[in-house]
Amino acid sequence: MPAMDYGIAVLPGPESWRVVKRAEELGFSHAWFYDTQMLGSEVFIAMALAAANTSRIKLGTGVLIPTNRIAPVAACGFGTLNALAPGRIIFGVGTGFTGRNTMGQRAMKEYIRVVRGILAGETVGWQSEGREQLIRFLSPGRGFINQDDPVPVHISAFGPKGVRMAIEGAEGWMTFAGNTAAAVRQLGALKAASTELGRDPATLYTTVFGLGCVLGEGEAADSER
Repeated sequence: MPAMDYGIAVLPGPESWRVVKRAEELGFSHAWFYDTQMLGSEVFIAMALAAANTSRIKLGTGVLIPTNRIAPVAACGFGTLNALAPGRIIFGVGTGFTGRNTMGQRAMKEYIRVVRGILAGETVGWQSEGREQLIRFLSPGRGFINQDDPVPVHISAFGPKGVRMAIEGAEGWMTFAGNTAAAVRQLGALKAASTELGRDPATLYTTVFGLGCVLGEGEAADSER
């Protein structure tokens, strides 16, 4: 059985780096930052503080919301973080399906392609203001961003189309599970789909988010809170 990593998820804030630093000291492998501008702080700023105050723990967006930033801005953010913490940054992203579908909009598949291409040093086509632009970083190799260390893409997906997208073109897959049975069920479906598409499931890093509560001193697990 493959080894299991344990990570934490945090709401970005000016002091969230302290939690991440402590998590690193305790041996946690990953810290995931929510992208939720109306509830917490700017995710890239919080991640930058964590990057500057840690040395081993991997830092990822869990997950980046595509509609919050245009793709070139997101690529610049990840490239800058990758300069602060080389090889420790993860581009965790959803297709925006749930939020966009409720408004009759399609999932944003092109967003991932553009961000990934720019980070890889490519010149990519990007749709802006009704026409396609060719864009790339203009100052590579000058220390502003890091394109040498890869930034893996981990896609958050719940439906079969999103899972297929992760299997076909990402380094990782992310999901939420309310209980163990749900997690086992989702992992089984992922394994079956991977086999069908010709990919070894072991090559797709899998992250299952679980929610919990830190109990107060002497508080029972079945307390009213």
